[in-house]
Amino acid sequence: MEQTLATLIATRPDLRPIPGTVPLTPQAALLPPLTYYLALILLPPFTSQRNQRNQQLISISRSALALTAGFLFFQLPLKYHVPFSIGLTYQLALVGLYGGCRVFDAFFISPYLYGHIPRRVKYHHEPRSEAPGVWHNRALSNSYFDLHFLQPKKAAITETATTDEGLPDSWKDRASWALELELSMRGAGFTWTSTDVRHTKKTWTPTAWDRAHSILLHVLPLLGLCLATIRYIYLNQLYLDIGHSRPFDDLPFPQQLLLTAALGGFLMTAFSLGHSMFAIMLAPLKPHPLSYFPPLYTSRIWHLTSVRSFWSYGWHRLFSRLFLVYGVWPGEWLERRLTGKSSDQPADVGKVLGGFVSSAFVHSFAAYTVVGGQLRDALGEAEFFAGCGIAVVAEEIVKRIAFTYRRRSMQGSAEREKRSLAEWYDNLVGRLWWISVLLYNGRHFARGWVKAGLVREMAGL
Repeated sequence: MEQTLATLIATRPDLRPIPGTVPLTPQAALLPPLTYYLALILLPPFTSQRNQRNQQLISISRSALALTAGFLFFQLPLKYHVPFSIGLTYQLALVGLYGGCRVFDAFFISPYLYGHIPRRVKYHHEPRSEAPGVWHNRALSNSYFDLHFLQPKKAAITETATTDEGLPDSWKDRASWALELELSMRGAGFTWTSTDVRHTKKTWTPTAWDRAHSILLHVLPLLGLCLATIRYIYLNQLYLDIGHSRPFDDLPFPQQLLLTAALGGFLMTAFSLGHSMFAIMLAPLKPHPLSYFPPLYTSRIWHLTSVRSFWSYGWHRLFSRLFLVYGVWPGEWLERRLTGKSSDQPADVGKVLGGFVSSAFVHSFAAYTVVGGQLRDALGEAEFFAGCGIAVVAEEIVKRIAFTYRRRSMQGSAEREKRSLAEWYDNLVGRLWWISVLLYNGRHFARGWVKAGLVREMAGL
């Protein structure tokens, strides 16, 4: 039956999956999350006497299920591909890697290294009287209005959260707790919350109508413009015939930058579209945390003044937990080991580089699954994120040097206490800097997507 189903699906002639992989089957797609769910049911410790007597058997079963789930997630992109889509094959790799890493975080890293098992969190929203203001009001740059060009109705709130003291014990409560935790991949409603869920206590809860209005008047037009630009450049400059295209570097330099900007804009608006659509669909579940979708981006791009601020506030942070556990923490540990810093001293270089190295690996692995398993063709994403990491470290060094020089030059001045260390041109230079870094360095990303055929698929060919 599986072979018959696979033969009925049209395979893209330009799809280059890892050699030896086969078309994804429903069983292969469902087995990892189902196994993960069964393991989650056994994750909270048992308190009843009867279950405590079987604790060793439960512990072995839990670990066996978790290891199996992690293995099944990791093998998804190594054993399967989506025959009719390059983009979905790329995303299959992200799902497999993200899922496997999350399983090992939940069952081995968090419990054994930090003694942490996720607990339920309840959010409490109190209305704020703060008005949304106008779009150019920089003081309200984090408002939903400023982010989406529309004014929410009674959406300004102050958020607080309370954590449940206990963990589920009965099988019914465990089944509900496990299902909620697995469905909430962002961690909303649990102490496992990622930074994409809670940036600030002062936030906005737009209505479903506000989100629909944003999609129609803001997201879809930008998405259409980006796709039209990608299609125009590909058809007129890169297209040769079915399944073949010219190299990215054959484009004139201005068009390389334009295509890179269009790809970045497409990704930003596509994430926003998906985020808002899920928020609308799950809005009837309120006040359940699964319906909680705070703004995905917390600052407009014209308010950003550094590469670091772009990745912190101008881009989504949906993979932040993965990068934190497998990149930031190891990077900080390594810096402290090499420099002799104590645990209470900041390790910013290791933190930054660790986060970007982990991101480079994740995205390069996804590219690896759609370039025929050719490592050299999959390194564009790694070069992009490595370059961004170096740029963040470099800009912080330059900033500290500049501020040290200004502080020294102000010594003995009567205006010292009144004058800020910032100069009028800092924001202008910062904006030119981060845009230049993202566009120039982003060409590595675009080059890899052209090689993989992702740009061809986005162009509708």
